[in-house]
Amino acid sequence: MELLCWTPVIFNRKGFPRDEEGRPFLPKDVFIEAIISSVIFYYVKKDREIENRVKNYLLSQDVKFDEVSNRVKEIVLNKYPVLEQLYIPEKIYLSENNLQEKYIEVFDLKKWEDVKGFKTEVFKGVVSVEIESPEIEKIKSAAHSFAEALAKIERSFLKDHSLSLLFYDPLINDIKKWDVPLRIGMWTEVPFKGDLLFFWRIKEVRERLIKRLKVDIRPRYVLYLPDEKQTTGWVELKIK
Repeated sequence: MELLCWTPVIFNRKGFPRDEEGRPFLPKDVFIEAIISSVIFYYVKKDREIENRVKNYLLSQDVKFDEVSNRVKEIVLNKYPVLEQLYIPEKIYLSENNLQEKYIEVFDLKKWEDVKGFKTEVFKGVVSVEIESPEIEKIKSAAHSFAEALAKIERSFLKDHSLSLLFYDPLINDIKKWDVPLRIGMWTEVPFKGDLLFFWRIKEVRERLIKRLKVDIRPRYVLYLPDEKQTTGWVELKIK
């Protein structure tokens, strides 16, 4: 496969990790996390039994902030173990020539302003990566479902902001044509990223989580590059 980074990718505020020879890379977990977010969204949406189990858990009295992601992941993957035979190398190496230091806005989609920007390394380019799975078609379906929903939700915050027309409208059309669309790396400062995205539309769950966990499960704060007028982490796994 090829990894096509359609918008800049960030690992964290300190930059990309490097091996003992100083070569920058993306660790395997970046891809696992992105695929899991897609799979959770897709099967909660697709399977009413799973939806109800996760919903009941999120509405329970003993739901705890630091356990939510793992518990939701467990509920979904126990029934749909689509990651069991997934192979991804431990390190996906990046070309130094495609690394730059950039100013990143932590962009509040609701207020349309930078709330606490920072500088860090970004990567934008194409990388060959050996990813294999007998469940690639299921992963592909999940990835499309999640990426398209995520892009539409982010756009919905913006309403008539210029970023909606210039970036999100073309992005939503492009994602439909990608083989396996993913959102990788550091792209928001919302704690759950997209793991609970499905439930933002269910009022009782949304209000319960805001009251109990003090968090909006929608990705209101995204990372944005003002120079390129793009939000971060939108990539495609291209099946050769």
